[in-house]
Amino acid sequence: MWHGHKVVDADGHIMEPLWDWESYLDPAFRESRLRVVRDEEDGDKLLVQGRPSALVRRLGGLPAPEDGEIRDWNSLPADGVFASYQESCTRASWDGPARLAWLDAAGINATLLFPSLGLIWPREVDPTSPWALAHFDAYNRWIADMASSDPERLLPVAQVPATEDAPERLRRLADAGFAHAMIPGGIRDSLLPAEPLFAAAQDLDIALHLHKVAVPHFLPIARRRGGSTTLTAPAMGPLFNHINETLPGQLHLAALLDARVPDRYPRLRFAFHECNAGWLPAWLDRAEESWHTLRGNGLTSLCELPPRAYLAERDTFFFSVGLGEDLTHLPDWLTPRLMLATDYPHPGTPKDPAAEWAEVLTALPDAFTAGLTGANAARLVSVRAARKEHERAVSH
Repeated sequence: MWHGHKVVDADGHIMEPLWDWESYLDPAFRESRLRVVRDEEDGDKLLVQGRPSALVRRLGGLPAPEDGEIRDWNSLPADGVFASYQESCTRASWDGPARLAWLDAAGINATLLFPSLGLIWPREVDPTSPWALAHFDAYNRWIADMASSDPERLLPVAQVPATEDAPERLRRLADAGFAHAMIPGGIRDSLLPAEPLFAAAQDLDIALHLHKVAVPHFLPIARRRGGSTTLTAPAMGPLFNHINETLPGQLHLAALLDARVPDRYPRLRFAFHECNAGWLPAWLDRAEESWHTLRGNGLTSLCELPPRAYLAERDTFFFSVGLGEDLTHLPDWLTPRLMLATDYPHPGTPKDPAAEWAEVLTALPDAFTAGLTGANAARLVSVRAARKEHERAVSH
């Protein structure tokens, strides 16, 4: 709790326990499964279909921290012996009871749980291939078991790619208790393949999540093995690439409006993660200008309403934020859409969330703080439960 407000971590993560995955994966794919190979000299390597990952240099390197400080494995000096991936993962990153204990210590009531390696490896393969689908199914079975320690507090986000059978996959997940899904590998080139996914998610009251790294942008800057659009441009430096990691959020939001997704699926909820939110006011000014200009030119295929209506007047777009960006000057229409995120157990996780949040949160209006810490996320995560309660009441 934060000053009496319920706290929901809108972007928590797990670290996939690949040493246990064999028991969750279809036997036909166990020999070719994702693997971690030991490398003491440079840190363990992730093998994707037998090849070292091109997107992550090392897994692990440091024993799991006891003081709460999460260090970046990729910034370690290239000498000495690197701890294994398994040794480097905190127990709370893969064990349900341990995660609940961490939430209690951090003063957090509930958390959404996203994958970590599952943000990366789907970009290196065809995410609709039988091999990838088998791994997504295995992950979904595992995360359901992990979250079963307390389904009211541990809220798993399933991995469901945009395939023709996505509706059936979502139905099975809904029956298993899932209310959240992310699109691994992102939406590539066109939203058309995602239409069955959108329709089923709306019907089943499943929120769809777009997470940085997992959602490469549409710009043809560079392509890697497997044809996935990357987030980096090889001719540019780290500052260019780091700044533009927010682009997937901006471009996917524009694509959803351009394809009139909010008109055709008005109850479908989207949440954007690690794409920041401070860009939204200026972005929306441009979106409004574009909509009115194109409408004035006689274009009839535009979304029905000006873009501001979908963001300011509907409860269907949400954005998780850390406290590294300035939230003090955001417009009132945006604050109900923002959710606080720790990103645990990734580098940058607050050692003591309540203490590190205090300076920022105390500078915000009480209503904004209540929404940011948990009330906004509660609306995102409780829609299905509220609707089912309403249906039960009506039926009686």
